[in-house]
Amino acid sequence: MLGAVSTSKLNVRSLPKTSSTVLGQLTEGMVISGSEAHDGWVQLDYANTFGFVCAHYLQPVNDLARLTGTVNSSRLNIRKTPNIGGKLLATVNRGASIKTLAVQGDWLEIEFNGETAYTAAKYVDLVYVSSGYYAIVTAGILNVRTVPQRNAALFGQLSQQTQVWVEGKQLGWSQIRFNGNRGYVLSDYLQVSEPPVDRAAAPIALADQHSAAPLDTDIIPKPDASQKLSRLTPTTILTVAGNSEQRAVAATWNRWGALLQELSDTKQLDVACAVAVLCVESSGKGFEQNNSDKLIIRFENHKFWTYWGQHNPQQFRQHFRYNPDKVWTEHQWRREPLGDWQAFHGRQSAEWQAFDFACQLDAEAAMLSISMGAPQIMGFHFERIGYQSVTEMFNAFSSSIQSQINGLFDFFSPTMLRYLRDGAFKDFAGMYNGKGQKQIYGDKIQQHYAAFKKLLPNQP
Repeated sequence: MLGAVSTSKLNVRSLPKTSSTVLGQLTEGMVISGSEAHDGWVQLDYANTFGFVCAHYLQPVNDLARLTGTVNSSRLNIRKTPNIGGKLLATVNRGASIKTLAVQGDWLEIEFNGETAYTAAKYVDLVYVSSGYYAIVTAGILNVRTVPQRNAALFGQLSQQTQVWVEGKQLGWSQIRFNGNRGYVLSDYLQVSEPPVDRAAAPIALADQHSAAPLDTDIIPKPDASQKLSRLTPTTILTVAGNSEQRAVAATWNRWGALLQELSDTKQLDVACAVAVLCVESSGKGFEQNNSDKLIIRFENHKFWTYWGQHNPQQFRQHFRYNPDKVWTEHQWRREPLGDWQAFHGRQSAEWQAFDFACQLDAEAAMLSISMGAPQIMGFHFERIGYQSVTEMFNAFSSSIQSQINGLFDFFSPTMLRYLRDGAFKDFAGMYNGKGQKQIYGDKIQQHYAAFKKLLPNQP
């Protein structure tokens, strides 16, 4: 089992009882892989031996997208396959960040340079990122380091009273965003300024109490708000291998399969259809790691013309253009009226540059003109999927992959669902992607659907 520590500090003991020797402590968010012992204790490998922790203070790791990993050895090999004889792709140093896609026994399936690779799990410290919270810097000057170590390289410094967003903690360090990068600061010099929703008051310092007896309700940590969300990670994890379609559907299933299955069942839909649609729309991702984990978007020039440009034609034409005969093609933009035109589709950093510039002209019109997240739903559909404004939709999609996936199923019309159930993927694509893209997208959905059925042939 995978479990994340849900209290501030958790004792690791030599035997599964509170009277045994304390071997060490785990801190909130740290992830362990262990097996159920007895009377509510979990056995794990710890400090070249084994130990036990109270299972009550472990929350299930239901969303692998929330895992962050840091290399804990001086050098760590990255391999093509999950075995010691696998082709060596690279070697990374202590403190390197590891993007985990799945846990396969003693190996982590990771994202490396945009591809799937593998590395030994025991050399990576995993942390389950919480919903986050705001904090204020209390030190005069606070160093922001590249990894959670005092001698690590500096990203920069924060001044006193600066507000930061804390994504999670590792031992005495807080993980934050700093100029688009993931950085680390000493937690002792941060003061919470806006507590996360549904977080309890600080739990007791050393929690492993009375596992065999009812727990005192005063010391039970209140669940994180995210625990109320549906499970994302499926019980069956697929190896990401094979052709491009098989790799895409496996990775997408590993991330969100449980939720996709749950929602597909409510719509009486083969989950393979939902997996295939997400793979085609966004390669099965809702956020782009190589763009500071921002929401994946596509800015549509012709839609921005509809919502803003036709009312400001001269200014629009100074900065944006597209093919009027095939409006979804030849999209270009430029910041300066006399600058060079540049294409931007296909690179998320470039998409966001165009979008950010459009927001300066009219933020609401710009949000109406983008497709968002894993399902790539256009902003102007905000009411159709249950939002009161496009800003509400944008904020929800930016903060939660579950909002994105729920949005996909809310967007499906009865006719779309019928086409998917009947395997009429081209007809579905004509409604979802537009008639001009019907053939291309329909074929892609069919290919990914077939790839998933091959990997999980017995999936209902």
